[in-house]
Amino acid sequence: MRAEDLLQTHTVWHRDSVELHLTGELDLATAPLLKAAATAALNTHPRRLHLNLTGLTFCDHTGLRALHQLTHQAHAAHVSLRLTGLHPRLHRTLTQHTPPIPRTPPTLRS
Repeated sequence: MRAEDLLQTHTVWHRDSVELHLTGELDLATAPLLKAAATAALNTHPRRLHLNLTGLTFCDHTGLRALHQLTHQAHAAHVSLRLTGLHPRLHRTLTQHTPPIPRTPPTLRS
């Protein structure tokens, strides 16, 4: 089975924000798909990136790491990242195992 069969990404561009919807499984095989979609979205220099995980049915340790890396990537690009649609267990895991991201002072935001 191909990674594209396990995880679908759908990107919607708005004026100054990007919505990225994930559907399926986020794991070792599919994390590169998230990375590619997120990189493409961030390369458009949005002010906000909205990651909708409502359709996510599975997320392993590698998927958690990919989400954590995306958080840092967005922060480094001065893009506000918002995760929605988190399953309660995934939300708990992310908040327990992800160190807080330092806030960017408003004067440094573009």
